[in-house]
Amino acid sequence: MPTYLIVGASRGIGGSAAAHLAESGADVLSVSRSPSPIGTWIEADIGTVNGVARVVEAIGERALDGLLFLGGIWEKGAFTDKYSFLESPTDEILQVIAVNLTAPILLAQGLARNLAKSQSGRIILMGSMSGLPNTASPEVANTAAKFGLQGAAEALNLSLRHLGIATTVINPDNVATQEVEQDIADGSFGDQVPIPMDDMTKTIDYALSLSAASAPTVIVLRQTTPET
Repeated sequence: MPTYLIVGASRGIGGSAAAHLAESGADVLSVSRSPSPIGTWIEADIGTVNGVARVVEAIGERALDGLLFLGGIWEKGAFTDKYSFLESPTDEILQVIAVNLTAPILLAQGLARNLAKSQSGRIILMGSMSGLPNTASPEVANTAAKFGLQGAAEALNLSLRHLGIATTVINPDNVATQEVEQDIADGSFGDQVPIPMDDMTKTIDYALSLSAASAPTVIVLRQTTPET
């Protein structure tokens, strides 16, 4: 039975992935601030150093087959015309970067020895189209963090190679989370067909299923019917 630590497992992509992997027979450890009904819940605010330490302490010496960082936050009004970089508070900017970039780096460092106990330890990081060249969005802190995540993933593949740990970053367009579907319904987002959640869980399955001899380092998942 594989053991996966999933960050952001209370809702959205993380919640769906946690439910899917648990149903597939995996032992799921769910990290979030609000309660997660899936697997074993570890309450932690990973936007703080103490929160990251709490997760690492909760895992202890346990072996992990995968660290899936599927959570994230963004600025107020993000991805709508209500967002204003000039009005984004300093605390908000620092928190977005702390959660979306600093936390996955610290967790990878803190849990590397746990992942090394697996025959094929995997780190999966949830990126974004905002983090790819020429597709950035105006949300400065979120975009900066997602760009940084691409570099972190490349460096992790080099730094952790000797431990047999591979890192994959998945960069999707809009995924059909409850929040995205609501934004489309109320007109905050334009008319579009978001990526089905089933496609996202299949993508995660693919990244986790390969042997230790290979790993997809970057996966870009585009909408075929984007916002109009």
